Amino acid sequence: MNKKKNLFSICLFVSIIFLSSFLLASISYAADSDTVSQDDIISSSKSLHNYINKNEKLPETIKVAKKNFSTEQFLYLMSKTVINKKNNLKDNISVKYNVKKAKKPSGSNINGKIYVKDMYNYSKNIIEFIDKDNRAPNYIKTNLGNMQYETVIFAFSKFLSQTNNTGKLTNKISISLTKKSPINNNGYTIGLFNKYKSGDSLSKYLISTKNAPANSKYIKELAKQITKGHNTTLSKAEAIFDWVKNNIKYSGYGNTKYGGEKTIKQKRGNCVDTSHALVSLLRASNISARYVNGRCEFTKGDLAKITVAHVWVQVLVGNQWMVADGIYKGNRVGYVTNWKVNSYKFYGIYSSI
Repeated sequence: MNKKKNLFSICLFVSIIFLSSFLLASISYAADSDTVSQDDIISSSKSLHNYINKNEKLPETIKVAKKNFSTEQFLYLMSKTVINKKNNLKDNISVKYNVKKAKKPSGSNINGKIYVKDMYNYSKNIIEFIDKDNRAPNYIKTNLGNMQYETVIFAFSKFLSQTNNTGKLTNKISISLTKKSPINNNGYTIGLFNKYKSGDSLSKYLISTKNAPANSKYIKELAKQITKGHNTTLSKAEAIFDWVKNNIKYSGYGNTKYGGEKTIKQKRGNCVDTSHALVSLLRASNISARYVNGRCEFTKGDLAKITVAHVWVQVLVGNQWMVADGIYKGNRVGYVTNWKVNSYKFYGIYSSI
């Protein structure tokens, strides 16, 4: 009987030890999962800065040590990292969950140098704001003016990306971003947008023409295939635009040579014929589209370092005519990166050419 009692006591003791170890491990794991290292945050800051430089917009999420965080959460992590680094603290950073988006981001043109002491003060203000309101700030006050939320993300990612191999923060960074920068406008080149005028009839931007045969059976079937599964005007326009820029290779010549349908079939054309192809498919999908003509100084692609007359497209989404230039793969609906958008010469807008 005593042997059985002893055996039972031993089993109970082992079970308690095992359960305690399991609970401690679970608590430790939960604690670890709610923190991230400063090194991981700095590494992700570098990736974020590279992404913004390439795409001129913020990503949907930022990956840190195999976990995805919103830009609002990551701003909190970056701010905490700046504070800890400045105070020579090596502690992991606690994750701030459920941080809401900035309500109405706004700010000034930002141009100048920001020093480490400034970033430290901005970081403290950001942490205080997020801890109090549980949302990202619309802007932060800086010595260069009110810095819009998106510019803040860019500035912090640039600042931390320049942390040296020993973990020391850089002394200063230079920032030059305007209010109209795509970074501050959801990745859009708003300088190339036009507002829809209510008195302007849309029928002329939906018609089928010789060069943009929107009623062609071939065009209609292709447009239907491309937009399958897309339910909004913007989503359909983006699908068509992506198909055109990825399938039609740029070919240099003047004026119109092939028209929309032939350009699509042979998968090559200049800016005019590429625009015909884009307009054809958009109108076939019952999306209003029109041509824009101007003289542009190109910086990328086949026309890099050339200033020449150029034709692109505007597509109507809601009450905005959004730019769509399909001759360069780095462009997207609402965004142009292959020519200088702040210094082009505008010639005109047309329903057909």
